[in-house]
Amino acid sequence: MKKPAKIWLWVALVLCVCTTGLNLSEGRWLSVAIAIVSIIGLCVLLFGQRKAGYIVMCVCAVGSFVVGVTQNMGELGAALAIVMSLIGSALVPVITGLFIKSQWKELK
Repeated sequence: MKKPAKIWLWVALVLCVCTTGLNLSEGRWLSVAIAIVSIIGLCVLLFGQRKAGYIVMCVCAVGSFVVGVTQNMGELGAALAIVMSLIGSALVPVITGLFIKSQWKELK
């Protein structure tokens, strides 16, 4: 894996751990569970250089989006909840995908 991708994955790992800590402090247990699985996927991609790690991250992003919309719809309204959840759940997988797309065939 190329150095820029590894640097981004380390940054993403720190961001995801911090976000998970925030969700934990707010008692969002389902979000915490999804985030832990996503962090495991991120670690599999970073340390094991396996495609499965990225796929797990993407599946978790979908779950995170659904949970985020349902948890925030009452407070924010449907449109804003969808936009905010989409940004929050898709940011790391999309940027990661951009970094690893040229290296996809090299991953196990």
